[in-house]
Amino acid sequence: MKVILLEDDDGQAACLEQYLHTFQAETEGVSFAVTRFARALPLLESYRCDADLLLLDIRLPDMEGMEAARRIREIDGNAAIVFVTSLSQYAIEGYSVGALDYILKPVAYPSFRAKLERVLRLCAHRENGAALWLRSREGQRRLPAAEILYLESANHDIFIHMVDGTVYKQWGSLGSFEQQLNPPTPGGGCFARCNSCYLVNLKYVQGLQGGDVLLPGKTLAVSRPRRKEFLQAFAQYKGGSR
Repeated sequence: MKVILLEDDDGQAACLEQYLHTFQAETEGVSFAVTRFARALPLLESYRCDADLLLLDIRLPDMEGMEAARRIREIDGNAAIVFVTSLSQYAIEGYSVGALDYILKPVAYPSFRAKLERVLRLCAHRENGAALWLRSREGQRRLPAAEILYLESANHDIFIHMVDGTVYKQWGSLGSFEQQLNPPTPGGGCFARCNSCYLVNLKYVQGLQGGDVLLPGKTLAVSRPRRKEFLQAFAQYKGGSR
């Protein structure tokens, strides 16, 4: 796991990093690659949406850790965030940025280990799987496959419809996005074409009615050439209980 540690106190940072190494030594199958930052701005400037876990201090010289977390969430909705703070009142606010937990200072190893075990269990149950990377002038954005409802192709543009109603526009072909979302690996994607213009996340298919596939708040047409293949993909998905 790639871990980013944001802590301006050298002693605290060294302590937390040692705790991670101790946990790694005690736990089979766990390995951490730790990157330390003492300021929030250098972290934000270099962030590449590839962290598995971020341990963030709240009080920092250049920016509140909560604000740093909000900016990270704007481009990465998948990384696990845990706040390390002496201020317990920030715990509730942390949930607004999708923080999994918080650890109170001074940090003792037994409590750190218990919190880390919980975070790893939660991460293991997330549907990380495949994802799409979108690139723009502002940088990169990672869209977890589990949060995509369907993709629509129109005039050489791809419109990515998210479960929360957000729509992203990206240039490209539906075929290239289909390959990214259905990697040949365990736990890969579960997307299928219902016609030449739509790629559907089978997780959200509520049923089939006549020549249409029913999604939450949306009905898409199933074309005759794609019908058999789509029905087979849906049956395999349901049969696998994914």
